[in-house]
Amino acid sequence: MPSRTVTRKPTGRVTARKGVVAAGQPGRTTRWEVQESRSVRSGWVWRGFLMLTLLAVGVALVMAGNHQSTLAALWGVIAVGWLATSMWLWRQHTRYIRTD
Repeated sequence: MPSRTVTRKPTGRVTARKGVVAAGQPGRTTRWEVQESRSVRSGWVWRGFLMLTLLAVGVALVMAGNHQSTLAALWGVIAVGWLATSMWLWRQHTRYIRTD
């Protein structure tokens, strides 16, 4: 279902309209908020990132066990990034749940 802020050109490509005026509020533009995203509303996205974190930690441990410290360090950085993303989404999800 297309959103109100998206228009279709005759070519079929989807582009966002600039300066969409909110209904009932002349002169104000609507802004996209994080709570509107599916990634925040669904609890499965942050859980998926958490599973990817565990997978990356496992790969890092295997690489460290095989004496490939550079690859182990790189997979460690990937694991930290995925964990940070997971925890950020988890916090946003709990805020979304509490506001309902």
